[in-house]
Amino acid sequence: MNNIESLTKEFKSFKESDPIKNYMQLLNICDVLLHDFPNVLRKEPFYSFTLDIINELIELRIEIGSRKMYDGYDLDLEIVIREMNLLKSVVPNDEKMQKIINRLFRG
Repeated sequence: MNNIESLTKEFKSFKESDPIKNYMQLLNICDVLLHDFPNVLRKEPFYSFTLDIINELIELRIEIGSRKMYDGYDLDLEIVIREMNLLKSVVPNDEKMQKIINRLFRG
């Protein structure tokens, strides 16, 4: 997985199945974006794709919460960490915006 096309293909196959069962695949996509493409997430086509991934993370957290699944696991924390890191990577890189993102996740 070294380009946006392969990430998009993996994400589409993920979306066709149950997101709860494939959360590790989604977290893997997040990790690839954050580690392999950290400097291009604010540019297309990565920007739109990253926003799709963030949206999927939010939906996954809602789904997990509504089913009360994975009690006792750190899955929700893993999702929140990736969500926060991806958001920080796509929003403008100025100090004020980064502080806002940090405040959002601190509650």
